[in-house]
Amino acid sequence: MFVGPANAGFNNTVLADKDFKNTPAGDVVDKLIDEWKFQTKEIKADGKGSIEIPLFHGDYNITVKDPVSSSLTAFSYKMTKDVTRDTVHLRINA
Repeated sequence: MFVGPANAGFNNTVLADKDFKNTPAGDVVDKLIDEWKFQTKEIKADGKGSIEIPLFHGDYNITVKDPVSSSLTAFSYKMTKDVTRDTVHLRINA
């Protein structure tokens, strides 16, 4: 039989209270999730046209802009748990 968090003795580790408001533990988890989210970023390539980006598992929409011609190339990329390191080569003919 299940009893409520206060009666079970684990009310200090729950993420939300009985009114669904964050507890301090819930605030910590929310902050961690926000830190883990990959925000939209603008990254410039080095002199060889290369960049290296660490990614979490997930789906990404990537847009590459040629600074000379301003042409855009967009593609989707999926980072899975089975891929520990990957290289994507993209050639833009400006």
